[in-house]
Amino acid sequence: MVDFSTIMILVELFLLVFGVQMFSASHLSKINQESYPGYFHWRPHTVVSNFLMCPDACNHNIIFRRNFAGNNVVTCCVKNAQPFWNISKSNLLDVLHLKTTREYWFFEGIDTSAVNVYFKVVYQQGDLKEIPDILCKSKKIVEINFSANQIENIANIDCLHILDTLNLSFNRISSLKNTTFRVLKYLRVLNLSYNKIQYIEPNTFNYRPGSLMKINLNRNLMESIDVTNLLIDYWFDRIDLIGNRISKFTNELSNKFNFSIGGGTINLGHNLISEFPNLPKLGIPIDILLSGVFKYPINIFKNPIKCDCKFGSFIKTIQLAAKHFEGPRIFICKDPPLLREKRLIDINEDLLTCDISMQHRCPPECNCYEQPSRSRVVVNCSSTRKRKIPSVCPQQDDLDIDFSHNFISGFEYHTYLNRTFSINLSNNRITSVDPFIYGIVKLRNINLQHNKILQIHKNVLLMTNDHKISFGRISIKCSCEMKWIESWLENQLRRHGVYNSINCHIRGRNIQASSISEICSFVKPNSTVKYVIFSVVISIFVSLLLCLKMKYELCLLLRNFKRLYLNRFNNNDSVEPIRFDVYISFNAENSNIMKWIKTVVSNLEKNGYKICLPPRDFDVGGVHVDQISTEIANSISYLVILSDDYLKSQFQMIEWNKIWAHYKTNIYRNIVVINYDISDSVNIQDRKLKAFVRLGFTFDFCNFNNKLMNDIELKLRRTEKLQLLT
Repeated sequence: MVDFSTIMILVELFLLVFGVQMFSASHLSKINQESYPGYFHWRPHTVVSNFLMCPDACNHNIIFRRNFAGNNVVTCCVKNAQPFWNISKSNLLDVLHLKTTREYWFFEGIDTSAVNVYFKVVYQQGDLKEIPDILCKSKKIVEINFSANQIENIANIDCLHILDTLNLSFNRISSLKNTTFRVLKYLRVLNLSYNKIQYIEPNTFNYRPGSLMKINLNRNLMESIDVTNLLIDYWFDRIDLIGNRISKFTNELSNKFNFSIGGGTINLGHNLISEFPNLPKLGIPIDILLSGVFKYPINIFKNPIKCDCKFGSFIKTIQLAAKHFEGPRIFICKDPPLLREKRLIDINEDLLTCDISMQHRCPPECNCYEQPSRSRVVVNCSSTRKRKIPSVCPQQDDLDIDFSHNFISGFEYHTYLNRTFSINLSNNRITSVDPFIYGIVKLRNINLQHNKILQIHKNVLLMTNDHKISFGRISIKCSCEMKWIESWLENQLRRHGVYNSINCHIRGRNIQASSISEICSFVKPNSTVKYVIFSVVISIFVSLLLCLKMKYELCLLLRNFKRLYLNRFNNNDSVEPIRFDVYISFNAENSNIMKWIKTVVSNLEKNGYKICLPPRDFDVGGVHVDQISTEIANSISYLVILSDDYLKSQFQMIEWNKIWAHYKTNIYRNIVVINYDISDSVNIQDRKLKAFVRLGFTFDFCNFNNKLMNDIELKLRRTEKLQLLT
């Protein structure tokens, strides 16, 4: 059951809400009854307050500040709308002066229950430490000015349901919670300047339903600000944060922004902002930055801005925004010294660079910097007296490396070349180039002019399409196998305009590489001996490959040949004594095969064959592996039932390997394979069994001539006869 106190609370809440609605309705009727020349009643769906009057000019004029960043009427009214008591010809706003005794607060001289009058409560430059409870006794307080007091915490304001303006400047407030102002649905103007605010919880101002449009947080102690308190999802006039200590932006809730609705001016002048923030980390995709700049124009005047590469990617967006907003026009650079006191929009974007230190793998004595305007990272080691190529370079992509005018003797491969698109090694002492370098896909430009190259590897042909290499004027040793150099030189000249003057020393003469075919066209072909040797080598290679790939097939074919022409005069004493004629190997756990095997065993034993059937003939409790080895050795033939689940167990693997070992080493032994599941050789993993199937040395279980039993017996008889012959 619900107790009486709960019922009373619910009743009070209902009466409170009902009272506010009735109160608002009475004010709406007042707005409708009174004429306000030059204004119209303005209440968009995102604004709760129904007291606001907007100038008629907002219905006609285009507002310069955001002339293509949203609804012009909305952005104009957000800035210029006033509550009707401020523009009414009637005196609708009275001032309540707050007074105090030692015990309680009171209002002096005015009846707070007066009809058709709204109140502004004033208590300035006093010792007020908290919001007094007496404010809740009036339902018509629309403005509070408690500036220059000693208030530390904002409380007792949830009863001020139609409060429009709250001025708590010059107090001692140190932090704000995101639940503080959500109860003030009509609050439009908030002034918290000159307090001691150090931290504001995320989404403190980003709430709807509400009416908040003007926020003043100037001259506080904030060192960081969460972007959810700046990029608010509704239209507002301005958020002022001038004169704080802000140097960092956070996104504690990992919000994502799309700038589909909302916007307003953000003033961050006179702070400590030096770097362009990491926008993706703050939940702002780069591709919608332009939309954000126009909807949320930001002023960062008088900040120690370091104009480096972090602005490089956005400089065009900033320059475009500067044509429409004043804020970007007054971005003044503090660093580097070369750009100090210059406007960001006036700087050549090529000058927006970031230095890279040795700590970040810039080679010693080199100058490294990132240059977004040209999408490159420059590594300038020119004239640094290096004798070999540095082993490290910055970890970034798109390296543009200059190692010119040094004493480098060899062009070796290093992993950072995979991230390099251009390298200049001119004016060194290079004699050789690692052939692997020519195949680097990303490396599109190599300058090797004024070196001492002695040979050009054929891998240089890999540098096609947009890849170019400049050797300049060099002399190399050539042979008639280098005719390819003619077409390559022509391609480099035709595609890239690169002229390489290559002098060839060939057959005691010095000629241009572009004429090498003239010398080599009269050279007789080599003798046929060379081609015969080549053919023999190829044949041997193919034979070896076949032996390795199909050794079991060859083994089976050779064995059949030997059995066909077996010497009938072999001594009988060489034949090992046998106990069984046939050893049957199969998966005993396959019930279907087990049933069929019983029929096979019955037929064979009826015809006089001694059969070893492991499930039947092995001793119970004996060592299974030992019995397998013994009985396989004591059998002359082996009947293998090949099924999909054959060789699935370890014992079957041992059994099959033992069978093969005896079969391979004794010409008198025989293996008869029944392809029970008609398996294709492609699906058989064991290479020995695969060879039986490939060569057709198996009997298919689905024997369409219905002579499977006869075929098995015939194959076993041949083995028996062969043994008798010996």
